[in-house]
Amino acid sequence: MPSAPIPHNDQERVAALKSYHILDTATEKDFDELAELASVICNTPIALISLVDKNRQWFKARKGITDSETDRALSFCAYAINKPDEILEVEDAREDARFVDNDLVTGDLNLVFYTGVPLVDENGYALGSLCVIDQERKKLNNMQRSALKVLANQVIDKLTLRRKVIELQEAQNRNLRLNKLLITKQQEAMQIIKNTPMAMALHTGIDMTIVFANDMMLNAWGKDEKVFQLPFNIALPELAALDFPSTMRRVYRTGIRYEQNEAHMTYSHFGILKQFYYNYAFTPLINEDGKVWGILNTAIDMTNVVRNRLAAESAEQQLRLAVQSADLGTWYINAQTREFIPSSKLKELFGYRHDDALSYEAALMQITEDYRAKVAAAVEATITQGEAYDIEYPIVGYRDKKLRWVRATGRLYKSGNDNETAHFSGTIADITERKEDEQRKNDFIGMVSHELKTPLTSISGYTQLQLVRASKNDDKQGQELAIKSKRQIDRMQALITGFLDVARITEGKIMLNKTDFDIAVIIKTVQDELLAIHNTHKLNFNFFEGVKIQADQDKVEQILVNLINNAVKYSPQGTVINIKCSTKGNDAFIAVTDHGIGVNDIDQTNIFKRFYRVDNTQTTLISGFGIGLYICKEIVERHGGKIGVDSKIGKGSTFWFTLPLLPVAEINNSHIHLKA
Repeated sequence: MPSAPIPHNDQERVAALKSYHILDTATEKDFDELAELASVICNTPIALISLVDKNRQWFKARKGITDSETDRALSFCAYAINKPDEILEVEDAREDARFVDNDLVTGDLNLVFYTGVPLVDENGYALGSLCVIDQERKKLNNMQRSALKVLANQVIDKLTLRRKVIELQEAQNRNLRLNKLLITKQQEAMQIIKNTPMAMALHTGIDMTIVFANDMMLNAWGKDEKVFQLPFNIALPELAALDFPSTMRRVYRTGIRYEQNEAHMTYSHFGILKQFYYNYAFTPLINEDGKVWGILNTAIDMTNVVRNRLAAESAEQQLRLAVQSADLGTWYINAQTREFIPSSKLKELFGYRHDDALSYEAALMQITEDYRAKVAAAVEATITQGEAYDIEYPIVGYRDKKLRWVRATGRLYKSGNDNETAHFSGTIADITERKEDEQRKNDFIGMVSHELKTPLTSISGYTQLQLVRASKNDDKQGQELAIKSKRQIDRMQALITGFLDVARITEGKIMLNKTDFDIAVIIKTVQDELLAIHNTHKLNFNFFEGVKIQADQDKVEQILVNLINNAVKYSPQGTVINIKCSTKGNDAFIAVTDHGIGVNDIDQTNIFKRFYRVDNTQTTLISGFGIGLYICKEIVERHGGKIGVDSKIGKGSTFWFTLPLLPVAEINNSHIHLKA
């Protein structure tokens, strides 16, 4: 049995076939329908869309057989591809020397009649054939041959369309792709229009009669299928008023494609006057004689895209104006290259002229030495880990040597496009005046607190003497007055101590006297003291022994007492307050949970700031200056720990903090057990 000659360009032909990414894919309805149609038109039991690979022929669609492929040596289609411009017709393979002993002829298939139309792509490569097969002698008539050619063209069209969708994946490119495919007969164009995911319509004649439009185009017009077969200006008077018919007629007369991007138009849409933005095109459809027989109208609704872009541009302009009005500096850092682009205002804050070059490294050098490493670390954490950037630091101007305090806030902006690099940008503001005001306030608080402490100590001493004297004289009323006075003096001393702590923290003078101890010692002490004081709530202590830390014992006790007192203060009488100590990873974890009024999301982000107080109807009558939680936060962070709150309004709050555990090597024979 002779094999079909191998085309001289077979290597390139096979490469072209593989570029369609069609081999060994699943069956597809469109191709199956074409094979079915070929079988019906040619009145044959078998019809195949056969693609000739290097060593096999593979069937994308098959009607009448179950095999999905055969050896190329047996393939009739291997002969058909040698003459891409001709139909291979074999009326009786039993009488053809090429096929008389072919297994497909002599075997179970009993192939007698074969006609195959080569599937030739736009580059002239014959990829395979659309063929019909019968077990008896047959000959097609001219109409059947013509129909088979048309179907073969549709197979190539679908293969081409499929490849372009895979390669391009963009609506605009689909538009260009369809424009090439629609240089066929009107019926073929209508089939493509119906199934394409783009607003499309077909117009014919000088009056631009609407032959067909898909659902997307009908929706864009605000019409239904009643507009079919009507002239454009009658079917769509709203759009005719926008001069579309004259533009379409010009395309019809000249054969020159017309397109517009983001064209703004206003018209009545389903009875409502609306504004739209469209990318649209009028593409001439040309017949075999080179004459325009119709117009393909394609459109992509860009309304949301344009509106979003305009909104973004407006927001950007407003932001730019806000930055200018607020006298803020800005910067941009490329996350990959670390390219640094400062604004003129930022240069001014760092003591540079507007036309001076300012690198990121040079900017860092203007930050005072005690803050420089902290700022650099914060920048790297934002760029590499996406952490929020909000930091205050002092700088010394490069030229004017002026000391300024600034606050810088920013974030990492990740690009949605894989080809674009993320960037870190933000704003920077001069807060020197605010810092000076804070310093003056702190100085005043420290001075007043020191001045108040001495007379208050004397008053406390007098009160204690009064209490002793009243006790000796069995003066019950005097004792009660002395005890009440002592309680108020203690409160005043606690307030003064808090203000002094604030001043020391601000000035960096707070001292930590760290020792190694079991945190259970503190919790037991607090438990004994507070259970005796607070009889309005049930305090439930739950903790481990053997949780050892290195910290300032007095200050850790101060934190815990503050959190428990707050829980008592902000929760109803008779409710339970749970105090829990456990370990989480390498940290001791202490939490105080109440069933009180709760803290909203906004207050949660500010509640640890200095002098911040939650302001609502439930807290109006509760005293405080907003320094307790601030002091707790500063103490915890100076120990290398973290502090936070988890809360829901009306459900209660859990205030927690962590402190680093002692390394295991430093803990000797720790025995941990639960205490209730």
